Amino acid sequence: MSIFHKPTRHQVIVTSCVLAWIFLVNVAAVALGITAWALYFVTIFFFALGADKKNIPSIFAGGSLGLLAALGLHAGTFGLAPSLGALGAFSLSIGVVLAVIILGGTVCPVACNNVAFAYLTVATVNFESVSLASTGYNLLVLWLGGAVILGGSVVAAGIGEKLAARRAAVPEETPEL
Repeated sequence: MSIFHKPTRHQVIVTSCVLAWIFLVNVAAVALGITAWALYFVTIFFFALGADKKNIPSIFAGGSLGLLAALGLHAGTFGLAPSLGALGAFSLSIGVVLAVIILGGTVCPVACNNVAFAYLTVATVNFESVSLASTGYNLLVLWLGGAVILGGSVVAAGIGEKLAARRAAVPEETPEL
């Protein structure tokens, strides 16, 4: 079994259209000065979950929960620290956050999933900087930027499909011998 395979012309056309769109959105985000990690994670999870449109609600709901869980973890840790101490406050707060995501997955897997864990993890890398403002900004980038990049990717794939179908409908010229 080979680790490589030759893509069909159809695959090359469709994926090239999606690539072009994602490239443009990334360049635009940088040019506009948008701190866009929450946006980039949307495409990571979209492709990691098989580029299946039915997973889009789980990406947005899980990402939103993860960002809100980061805010809750921060608020709980720093809010309870004066009475429980730093370790006690963090332990209680992380216990609640983990219970919501892990146990919640049995009840609401659309939001309580691996996407939520990833967004929680990245949002808390610089734990002291978590705030209502940063969470609101990241939610905005997740929802608006995510809608632009995924919506555009779906449209770009549709355009690629049409281009590939049109190309397939035109018989290739065979050289005369």
